[in-house]
Amino acid sequence: MTTGTTDRVYGCLIGGAIGDSLGAAVENWSYRRVREEYGKVDEFLSYDNPLAVGEPGTVTDDSVMRQYLALAIVEHGGRVTPDEYAAVLSEHLDPDRVWITEEMMYWKLLAGMNPWDAGRSTVPAGTAVMHVAPIGIINAGDPRQAYQDGFNIAAIAQDGVNRDAAATVAAGVATALGPEATLEDVLATMWECSSEVVYRTIDLTFELVEGAETVDEFVEAFYDERLDWRWPAVEWDREKYHQGEIFSASGLEIVPASMAILALCEGEPNRSLVEAASFGRDSDTIGSVVGNVVGALEGASALRDDWISECERANREFFEELHGDPDENFEAMADRLVGALEAELERTRLREATLSRLV
Repeated sequence: MTTGTTDRVYGCLIGGAIGDSLGAAVENWSYRRVREEYGKVDEFLSYDNPLAVGEPGTVTDDSVMRQYLALAIVEHGGRVTPDEYAAVLSEHLDPDRVWITEEMMYWKLLAGMNPWDAGRSTVPAGTAVMHVAPIGIINAGDPRQAYQDGFNIAAIAQDGVNRDAAATVAAGVATALGPEATLEDVLATMWECSSEVVYRTIDLTFELVEGAETVDEFVEAFYDERLDWRWPAVEWDREKYHQGEIFSASGLEIVPASMAILALCEGEPNRSLVEAASFGRDSDTIGSVVGNVVGALEGASALRDDWISECERANREFFEELHGDPDENFEAMADRLVGALEAELERTRLREATLSRLV
């Protein structure tokens, strides 16, 4: 593997963590409130809301779950199924670091539920979308396999369209890590590797992109016309949804909004992260998805140095808890994921030899 590959794998992980940390402070806000209080979120802020509490630069459950999935891939030495992932979650998941959807999944697994079914009848949310990126990493350059693996892994956390949406993100990350990949390649893959409903949400969202000259124009139009109102199941109030005061963390909103921001920012990494974090609503997850993609495309070297150093430093306690070593970080995990990619390469060579003998 080349140094460039390591930088891009690290970029995917740290980019997702940065987007998560930036967006956490304004999660569940409307974009109007974000504009009034901060303009745009371009620095880490402390956060204390019903979903998460943390100091500047600390990650939420998005990146915590992503680290658990990366650990499963590393420990298994390659692609994983829900069974291998469940083994890591059962041993390492800290319920105090995750939201209710992941905590429900955790107790289902400890109770002996089949990992392939654990996502059934759970709260419909972006739980799988937010942390599926390592599946794209281990399937770098193979988006169709990433889609299949992402769909399978998502079964442990979600069902229905949110499982579909996670598979789409995995495919996008796999394309982003391919040789000479472009943002246009990534968006085309995510459009192609999507279920009918996810495809339709992307299509409808990009109608707004085509009519917007700026990100702000797009965001305003999206809030007016495209907010996902299906959950939580409360009395319908159009004005509250319009203002973003009623929150839905659905993949049907997260994925197309993330793609639109990437397109309108033309993939410029740092600008994309700021706009994603400033979207409001499920801003930490939109920031995570955008960060995963731009980091994989451009590498950690394209991201702001101060963001990287502060995010790594702020999460030392989590790394020590998970790995028993405060010197562990996102960069160290990236190195190990590259090692897992090398193991996948060897498996591919062996399969090629077998197929050559067969055909």
